[in-house]
Amino acid sequence: MPPADGLAEQVRTASCDHGIKRWRLYLTPEQMESVAYGLWLHRMTGSAAEANRFAREYGVVHSPARASGEEPPATNGLPSAAGAAARGGTGVGGRG
Repeated sequence: MPPADGLAEQVRTASCDHGIKRWRLYLTPEQMESVAYGLWLHRMTGSAAEANRFAREYGVVHSPARASGEEPPATNGLPSAAGAAARGGTGVGGRG
């Protein structure tokens, strides 16, 4: 799956808020789902830290079953990327 339209540009234009030591990155629901997918892929290579933090801080989890139309597995109460998108999540921050 390719990155969502405009995601690369949003990442390039992200800004760092030095006062709170966090990056400000504004994403559409589709872009948030794309980020969750990328973190899921990274987790499959052996590193789950980023995906776990994204899920914990923003409540966005990629579910391969949901993406393919199958019944999703349990996500320990965390919403999928589609669920977070439905809630209208737009701002994503990360420690810089």
